Amino acid sequence: MRLAVRPSDPLTERAPARLSADSRDVPPLDLVHLARATDGDEALEAELIAMFARQSEKLGAPLRRPELARQARADVAHRLRGSALAIGAFAVAEAAGRLECALEGEGDEPKVELAALEATLDAARAAIAQLTG
Repeated sequence: MRLAVRPSDPLTERAPARLSADSRDVPPLDLVHLARATDGDEALEAELIAMFARQSEKLGAPLRRPELARQARADVAHRLRGSALAIGAFAVAEAAGRLECALEGEGDEPKVELAALEATLDAARAAIAQLTG
């Protein structure tokens, strides 16, 4: 499968070195980052984004279970953040990091942070479906 990288494609825009306070400003996938991380190996790119799509589905379920310990859910958010960074899903990474911090703190259930993460995951999965479909 060929993952075409076109400079005019919003999915290929380079994420800022430091993520903005508003992850909605960051494209769902940075294909330039992914190409650099895989040294241009298109088969590896396809494998990594497919793996991320599967893993994000699997990891998303425990995050929505408030009966699980907060630290356990924070650990899941941390793993999701690392996976997202690896493929250039910087908005997902930002949202997962915020959820991780909220879960490690005290206070109310972090519903806003979870909703933001789910929105960025939906956008990343839609971008992946567009690329692979």
